[in-house]
Amino acid sequence: MTIAVGAVSGLALSACSSSGSTGSGGSGGNNSGGKTPTEALAAAVHNISSGKGEAFQLSLKPDDAMIAAMNKDSSKQDATIAKALFGNGGIVVKFALSSDKPLKDLKPGETPNVEFVANAGGTEYLDVRSVAGAVYLKANVPQIAQLGGKSVGDLNSQLGQIPPDFQAPVQAVLAGKWVGVSAADLKGLEQMASSLGGGDLSSTTAPGTNPALLSGMEASLLKALTQDATVSDKGGGQLEVTGKVKVIGQDILQAVGPALNAVPGQSKADLDKARESLNSIPDSETVTFEVWLKSNQINELQIDLAQFMPKTESGGGKLPLDMKFSQDAGKVSAPDGVTNIDVKKLIGALGSHS
Repeated sequence: MTIAVGAVSGLALSACSSSGSTGSGGSGGNNSGGKTPTEALAAAVHNISSGKGEAFQLSLKPDDAMIAAMNKDSSKQDATIAKALFGNGGIVVKFALSSDKPLKDLKPGETPNVEFVANAGGTEYLDVRSVAGAVYLKANVPQIAQLGGKSVGDLNSQLGQIPPDFQAPVQAVLAGKWVGVSAADLKGLEQMASSLGGGDLSSTTAPGTNPALLSGMEASLLKALTQDATVSDKGGGQLEVTGKVKVIGQDILQAVGPALNAVPGQSKADLDKARESLNSIPDSETVTFEVWLKSNQINELQIDLAQFMPKTESGGGKLPLDMKFSQDAGKVSAPDGVTNIDVKKLIGALGSHS
């Protein structure tokens, strides 16, 4: 999931900053206003940030052959989990941003409100929002526990080991309800970390808006597009982007690597495995993906990620990724019914138990 999110987000960012041609392409003619296909793609992605809101929806739906290949070395339990997550519509990630002014006009230090929602197998697992400096989280703990062979009852039995001031937020989390940390508490944590030489915690509270992360993502994907990609106009608002599998694949993996730190599970191991697999692909092999433009904006992107894998790893299966873009996103706001986590009391309680 992380690889897919990073790849598409990075592509959008890279095209957003590209003002030149990346490899002229095709005989389909100019896409809009006398632009080359590459210039049309860059301009369309740039227009994404011209509004006050933006929504991305990413779907990752491996076919049965790919799921079997992914699970060939997995335990029975892990294989069952993978089938549950990738079945019934696969993994769907929604990412929305909203601001009181156009996103492109945000200055350094200004961040939009952000919401990240993760669904898998037709079930919502996680909803995280960053609103006006505060962070809110709701997790489907009952379903997550079930995947791990446990129950909420098992987790509730351990509540007695938790400091009293922290029991209410934990109970809310276990019940799949909203918990939050106020902007003031987050600011206090940043100041504490700074005084202790721990750096800036703001980069960890909202990784999707971290300028350093986005900049690195942009640089890696920009390299892939400008040095090794050819953009062709297929007509009807459809563009085709083609480049070398090994080079573009490595750049994409480089772009999404930092984002893996924010995601639990085996994503890091999967990334390393994908990177090793790319090394065995001949330099001559190419990858192709499709981009659709609508009203001078990027509307949809489709790519089969199995192209980045040798058949010995994919089992000949497909790993289709579909990304939709929209400026019709609603305003990201703070949820109701939030149980607040009092960071000062929590730190004090943890200190008294150390």
